[in-house]
Amino acid sequence: MDNESGDDAVWQTAIDWLMREHEETLSDADREALNAWLADSSQHRRVFHEAEQLWLLTGMIPRSDERN
Repeated sequence: MDNESGDDAVWQTAIDWLMREHEETLSDADREALNAWLADSSQHRRVFHEAEQLWLLTGMIPRSDERN
């Protein structure tokens, strides 16, 4: 069974969370929603981590010492 569209949806959700997290301060409710999404599946955690690493490598997310 091909689950490519499911994988695409997980990647898109991970990217959406990353963009929101790095463009604005997440509200407590948003932070809880992100944490719930990450806790829901090991795939969610893996894809979010991979997407974050990709952004770091491409320079799209400033290093933690460059933030603030």
